[in-house]
Parts: sequence; structure tokens; C-alpha cells
Amino acid sequence: MYTATLISFVVGLAAGALGCYLAMSRARAQSNIEQQLRELQEEFTAYRENVNTHFNKTAQMVNTLTENYVAVQKHLESAADSFAEPPKSFQLDTTAKLPNKKAKFISLEAKGELEEETQSDAEFGETDAMQPPRDYAPKKDVKDQGTLSEEFGLHDSRV
Repeated sequence: MYTATLISFVVGLAAGALGCYLAMSRARAQSNIEQQLRELQEEFTAYRENVNTHFNKTAQMVNTLTENYVAVQKHLESAADSFAEPPKSFQLDTTAKLPNKKAKFISLEAKGELEEETQSDAEFGETDAMQPPRDYAPKKDVKDQGTLSEEFGLHDSRV
């Protein structure tokens, strides 16, 4: 009787150990998957922060570049004004030899406003005589067929 009890005890112990091992292997697999998921989420968060940092720095650099461009433009404008005037030690017999008109330097802020005012072309005599080149042959008479007509250039052989 002890033998049967001992054998059933060992068989029960082995079955319990096998069941525990299988349950623990599933838990380990889920734990590995959860660990990989956490690592991927951390990697994605770090990537997103890097992208945000990159775009913020790029925006700051573009703003700095724009400010520097405006500063250079203003510097060139002031230099052009100062270099356009003759030095005070330079004396002419008559002031009529120098042009009185200063060349106007257009800044970025005023450029949009002046474009609307200065849209007219330079006039060289008659503006009607000057026409842009055409990519078609103009009609000589209103009744003539145009060059895109199917009958253009075809002559009736019966005539």
C-alpha cells in the first residue's frame, strides 16, 4: 500500500511540476513580448522627441537667417546711401554736374507695396506698335480661316 501511495505521489508531483512549467513558460513569453513592447514605445518616444527638437532648431535657425538677411540688407542700404553722396572735401565748381536724384533702395518691407505701384512697363514710343511674338499666323481678314482650321491650306482641285 505504501508503494501505490508513493507512486501516485510521485506521479502527482511530476504532473504538478509539468503544469507549473507550462504555465511559467507562457508567462515568460508574455513577459518577453511586454518587454519588447515597452522598449519599442521608449524608442518611438525618443525618436519623436528628436524630430521635434530638430524642427524647433531648424525654425530658430531660419528665423535667425531671416533676421541676418534683413540686417545685411539694411547695412547695404545705408552703405549705398553714404557712398552715393560725394565726400564733403570734394568741391565742384557747379553743383549742376552732379545728379540730384538719389537711387531709391527698396527694402523687403516696402517691396510688396511698391510692386503694385510700379507695374507699368517702360514706354518706348508707341505701345501699340510693340506686340509680343505670336506662335500662330494671324488672319488677314475676319472671313479667312484660321491656321487651326481643317481646311487651312487645302485647295479645291475642281476649280
